[in-house]
Amino acid sequence: MSSDTVPASPLDKGLIFDAVDLVGHTGSHRRVEHTFAAPAREVGGAAMQAPEGEDIALDLEFESVVEGIYVHGTISAHLEGECSRCLDPVEQDVATRVDELFMYPEKVKADEREDTTMLEGDSVHLGGLVRDSLAMEAEDRPLCREDCPGLCSQCGFRMEDDPDHHHDVIDDRFAALQGLFEDSADTETDADAEGSEDATEAEGEGR
Repeated sequence: MSSDTVPASPLDKGLIFDAVDLVGHTGSHRRVEHTFAAPAREVGGAAMQAPEGEDIALDLEFESVVEGIYVHGTISAHLEGECSRCLDPVEQDVATRVDELFMYPEKVKADEREDTTMLEGDSVHLGGLVRDSLAMEAEDRPLCREDCPGLCSQCGFRMEDDPDHHHDVIDDRFAALQGLFEDSADTETDADAEGSEDATEAEGEGR
């Protein structure tokens, strides 16, 4: 995250910590224990996210080093989402380890800024770190259980409710042949009907 990054969500705006007591004081450190309510679910974000209002807990150590402020510790949260097969609710408790160095801007070369996490003034902005860490720890294809049968690919029926549910599907390769067979059968039926009518008429004339 570069120093030019503009806060884009409540998470970015709400997790800014003053580090003025640590900046330039190499070797000093401070423990940060902080619990906050998760913001609204991010549309298009990770499949598993903390529900709005759910507690997310930070247990971190801020340490002043020569290059900047080194942040390390644990982020804990309860995540919720949907099974990637049947769409049933899925829950996941995570406690992810974080290790991030927030560099002093003056120690970062211009061509390296885009890929470097930096201090912004005397503040440590943890929003991006928390969001990315939880997303990496969360299941990207959550399942309610490993052998979840999912939904019917034809109609969306929940297979768990009836494992024997199925559709008689004709192989696409034979669909055209089926049409020919049906046309042929219709022609034969018409021909039989016409033949029967002709025979009836002939029998009537014979009388």
